[in-house]
Amino acid sequence: MAVIGIDLGTTNSLAVCFKDDNLQIIRNNAGETVTPSAVSFADSGELLVGAPAKERLITHPFASVSQFKRSMGLNMKFPMAPSPELKPAMFSPEELSAMVLRKIKEDAEVFLGESVEEAVISVPAYFDDNCRRAVKTAAQIAGIPVKRLVNEPSAAALAYQYRHDFKDGLFLVVDFGGGTLDISVVDAFEGVVEILAVAGDNHLGGKDISSAIADSFCQENGFDSPGFSPQICAEIYRQAEKCKEALTVSGSASVDVNIDGKIYSSAFDEKRLLNVMGDIPERLGSAIKRALRDARCTPADIDAIIAVGGSCKMPVIRRYISEMINKPVSDDIDPDTAIAEGAGIFAGMKSREKGLKDVILTDICPFSLGIAVMNRELRRETTDFIIERNSPLPTSCVKQYYGGKDGQSLVRIKVFQGESMWCEKNLFLGELTVNCPPSSSDKPICSVTLAYDINGILTVDVLTHADNRLSSKVFLSGSNNMSYAEIDACIERLNAIKLAGGEDEKNAAASARAERIACELIGEDRQKMQEALYNFKVAAAHKNSFEIRKLRDELVEMMDRYDI
Repeated sequence: MAVIGIDLGTTNSLAVCFKDDNLQIIRNNAGETVTPSAVSFADSGELLVGAPAKERLITHPFASVSQFKRSMGLNMKFPMAPSPELKPAMFSPEELSAMVLRKIKEDAEVFLGESVEEAVISVPAYFDDNCRRAVKTAAQIAGIPVKRLVNEPSAAALAYQYRHDFKDGLFLVVDFGGGTLDISVVDAFEGVVEILAVAGDNHLGGKDISSAIADSFCQENGFDSPGFSPQICAEIYRQAEKCKEALTVSGSASVDVNIDGKIYSSAFDEKRLLNVMGDIPERLGSAIKRALRDARCTPADIDAIIAVGGSCKMPVIRRYISEMINKPVSDDIDPDTAIAEGAGIFAGMKSREKGLKDVILTDICPFSLGIAVMNRELRRETTDFIIERNSPLPTSCVKQYYGGKDGQSLVRIKVFQGESMWCEKNLFLGELTVNCPPSSSDKPICSVTLAYDINGILTVDVLTHADNRLSSKVFLSGSNNMSYAEIDACIERLNAIKLAGGEDEKNAAASARAERIACELIGEDRQKMQEALYNFKVAAAHKNSFEIRKLRDELVEMMDRYDI
């Protein structure tokens, strides 16, 4: 029975296990270490997860979904249908994430040769209660017990420490992934990894850079992208992604898209990239400054910069961070795998694996917590903060409050999470109403204590002074969480969906990739690809295993020549 670490990413996901004194990155059924966080319904109704689903984002956009991690904890639904003629089924971000997690779990069990009994899943430190609860719900739907979530910067710092014999230091962790930006100041000392401060943006990532490149391509060629079909829009975005990736290893690249039989191109270099990125670097820099300020430290205090996430591989991003801190970005960890490695190391610690030093990972409250008080002059509810953001967990704080008028006999405590002085701009967590003997407005009517533990459970205690009576309520996150009945229904629905695997998955991946490449080609090349794809599909329909493997190998060889 294995305990694994999982990096559930916006763009890609992967798993790691620490076993036999060795950190093992788990390979999926296709032999890859990374599984794209994408899902799609095949024409047969089978569920495709990973690379084949990512390919079908272009050819079958009505049946495919990605980037759903950005919506975790929100009341959102994503439509998917095996064909455009069928009414789409609606799926929550938790259900879609559960599909990815189930795939990762099954691949891990095949790779390790044993069942997975538990997982440690990494989450952005900037995730609020609803988002964290949603991740645990997704794992529950996928059938994976999760007793602990680990903050991504803690995981990244742990991976860095593992390579440096658990050396102490003050680290700036910049996690710039596909969909989120997470900046953290992490202090590692005497076997403790403590997050001092976090800042970031849940809606800023590599996706935004790709979108900026795609928009610039459309502007240069005089296109109105909303006027395109979903397939062409997806292809423009995919080529923009390829251009962004090419700019990580080369000073120049281009976006080349086949639209109605004509190839349109747009050339990019670092200068143009910086121009089209707009305020993205400034938003990155602002988050770094905010994290340093909240941690009460300066760039000179930082011992190492740990950059993780695919966007941090871009030279323009690394250079921006390095110049801001006046220190080189560490290059001895892989930005793509560092967080998963850290989660895997922590999973190994939970399993008491030999060769691992026990390290305590502390957590913080990423957002401030407070209650509503009425501003009489403005006649508007303002937030009175009781627990400040970046407070180490567990934490407990108390404040006294006066009544609004003489003879007041009821206290209504409304709890909010966020940084705005205005209650309506923060996340409402719930309320507690308490009766009390009538009291005078010039004396404290009650004391309110907020206690927040390491599992994200908030307890509110209200002590009314007139009768010395204590009232309490436990908040298990916000109102956007699924009920037990809804979770059970999701589990039942997911179990009823067949997950493509083995040869079926390989065939689906080859077919989806060939369809996508055929759309990009023109003339004789497109005809050759379509003929090869047709022959492969005929063999698959006749279920001739030998012929399928032979034609699939030929198809893959042809695709590798064209898919540059």
